[in-house]
Amino acid sequence: MLTLTLIPFQEESQYADVYALTWQGYTLLESRVDYSIKGYFSVYFPTPMMFMGSLTDESEEIAAAKAYVTDHHRDNVLAAIDQQRSDFERINPQTADEISAYLAGPGRNSVYRPSSVIRLIELAPETDVLAYHATNRDVPGYVNLLPDQYQAWLIGPKGLSGLDLQAELEQGTKEDQLLLRMLNAYPDEASGQIAYVSHGGELAKEVVSGYYTGMSQSHRDVLKASGLPEGLVDRMTNEAPSAQLLAAAKTGKLRDANGNIRIPTREELLEQLVRKDNQGQYLSPYTSDDVLAEWVNSAINANIGSTLGTGVGAAAGAYLGEKALEQVPFVGSFLGGAVGAEIGKSVGRETAISASGGWEAIRASSDRSFDDLPSMARYLKAKYGHTGNFADAMNATRQIYPELAESLAQVR
Repeated sequence: MLTLTLIPFQEESQYADVYALTWQGYTLLESRVDYSIKGYFSVYFPTPMMFMGSLTDESEEIAAAKAYVTDHHRDNVLAAIDQQRSDFERINPQTADEISAYLAGPGRNSVYRPSSVIRLIELAPETDVLAYHATNRDVPGYVNLLPDQYQAWLIGPKGLSGLDLQAELEQGTKEDQLLLRMLNAYPDEASGQIAYVSHGGELAKEVVSGYYTGMSQSHRDVLKASGLPEGLVDRMTNEAPSAQLLAAAKTGKLRDANGNIRIPTREELLEQLVRKDNQGQYLSPYTSDDVLAEWVNSAINANIGSTLGTGVGAAAGAYLGEKALEQVPFVGSFLGGAVGAEIGKSVGRETAISASGGWEAIRASSDRSFDDLPSMARYLKAKYGHTGNFADAMNATRQIYPELAESLAQVR
């Protein structure tokens, strides 16, 4: 015979339930209820095996817990609303200043906040309405409740809203300066803020930049119709400026043929990096027809990229440099290798220029050029990086411009 032993077990799980009423990112009231659900089961111990015994039905416990939580939330919410109503009636804000003070103080987290903001908007005078709204635009939730015709002027970071830009223009600030300020003011990802954004009637928590969040095309149309320059209005977005756009802004290349400011396309920005002549400091290995320049073909055919630096000329230059420095006491042993390497590099560059036909031939067969190596690297990689001859072209070009290798490596 086996002896069965009954061992009862009790398990208790702790829970917390939070109910929050939010509006435009603000919590107007919150209720928290802590509760627990108990579970029971029994275990029979025969020998040598263990069998599960009876298990209580937890559905009854869960139903009771839900009823408990609902009752407590209702009581908490009613108590909170009652207290907030008492505070609101005691303060009884009537004027614009009184309502603003209430919203900044006890009304910051109150169910009376939405109606108070609406009341503040309704107190706008019949004249200078936009100026009145501008004085209250820092009140959270205020701008979002305004009609588009006023809202359009007040959306944006401090100092860069439509109203701010218009004031700057009236004071004589140039469009170029304002556009550059707008581009450089774009926030990084770390500065993102949490906001509640409506999606189909449901509030969803999102990370927003706080740049021109909420600016729609209808807002931009209002600003353009009112005379704000299109080049500035088109930039009132949350789209991060590219490195090319920032570079173009800093060099004043944001005007069209008629002298009007505009935001160039990605392709246009790319083309602003290259000169349409051969007078730049660095000659392009590709012509305006998007084919390799004749001097690049000559270098590739001579196999310069794979042999340069190991040839007799380069080795002889390095050797002679080291020998010359050995004649200078205390210097040759320390600097000979480095200087000899530089001499070898210089000789190698001259060899590449010679193999490509000489400077005159190189310049004559080039119809595009660059003023600096970063622009050259960015343009060539973006425009031709996907082509089959790009690697060969860069190998040949690097022999004439050794520093190009580092610039190419930094392009992302």
